[in-house]
Amino acid sequence: MAGSSQEDKTKLEVSIQHECLPNILPVELWSIIATMVASNLIEDLFNMQASCRLFASACNSDAVYRHALVSVLPIACFLDYSGTPAMTFLRRCARARNPAAMLRVGMSHLFWCGHRRGGMRTLTEAAELGDVEACYIAAMLLLSLGDKTDDEVSRGFELFCVVRESGKVERCREVFMQVFAGPWFDIPPANPEDSVSCRSGSCRTRGTIGDDSDLSSVACVQCLAEYEMRKFLGLIAFK
Repeated sequence: MAGSSQEDKTKLEVSIQHECLPNILPVELWSIIATMVASNLIEDLFNMQASCRLFASACNSDAVYRHALVSVLPIACFLDYSGTPAMTFLRRCARARNPAAMLRVGMSHLFWCGHRRGGMRTLTEAAELGDVEACYIAAMLLLSLGDKTDDEVSRGFELFCVVRESGKVERCREVFMQVFAGPWFDIPPANPEDSVSCRSGSCRTRGTIGDDSDLSSVACVQCLAEYEMRKFLGLIAFK
């Protein structure tokens, strides 16, 4: 009888130690750990959230969602994940100002829901937070809008400069070519053979850049931006 009592006491102590082990560290420190987990693998974050209430609470902070590795999801992921918990997670990350999530939510608003103003605002905010792909698509859209303002044109050139300086213009073009190979519409057509008409009055190459031109000697950023915009729209129109 005494042995049985001692055995039950030992089991209780082990159970208490097991249940209280996470409480050794403060929730704030677990949130830091959750942020590191989220920045490496989303699935591990989900597993951590599901493990216990303490971890679920630690994972539910803006810092965790802001650093979640959303870039592994397709840019047009809402086509597959619409109405699923994955989209709820993505929107939560966007509210926490995760640039990659904002890019994906902005694309959803702009091209899937038809919310042009809200979509452009979200894409531009993602670009301002440093997402290079968001810089590229925002620049292309700002420069191709039919009713663009001078401020929008200027902002488009600024964002294109960011992409150009990163050396990722061609990679971004390829990424969005794959995106727009899907069920997209309302993209204004353009003829890639048309020469670029530069907006800068001091540009020496003004209006002389064709589709097969050698761009290595072109120094005018506005010319290069207009060229890229026409090439981008042309590839979409003739895909």
